[in-house]
Amino acid sequence: MFKTLIISAAVSALLFGGTTAAWAHPHSGATRPGTSGTTGLHNPAGKDDSVAQLPFTDREFLRASAFDDEPRPLQDAAIALARAQCEYLDKAGNTAANRTYLAEESRPFVEYPYLFLQAAVGFYCPRHSAGN
Repeated sequence: MFKTLIISAAVSALLFGGTTAAWAHPHSGATRPGTSGTTGLHNPAGKDDSVAQLPFTDREFLRASAFDDEPRPLQDAAIALARAQCEYLDKAGNTAANRTYLAEESRPFVEYPYLFLQAAVGFYCPRHSAGN
């Protein structure tokens, strides 16, 4: 529940353009709060069978971003964050600086922020992929 609230706050900050100073300076080596690590193994249904009801794009994004084994509310928050990151790139521009900013801003909430951003771009806004 706490993770969902934190990711929701990050989504809101990206959508409305405001972030706190603490989020602007991520801590090195930070992982998602309360995680002991992930196995990296894919479980198609996750911890909730309702994941199978998600659109194909969402399921593939969750797999690529290492959120496929998380509880459904956290998956929903991750999808919302990914969409918000794409919206930010649409508005602010798809520059290396903006991509770095988005990845570093998500570091306190996402275990692999650059992988997460790459998955977000690949599945939700491929127009921002390299070569486009």
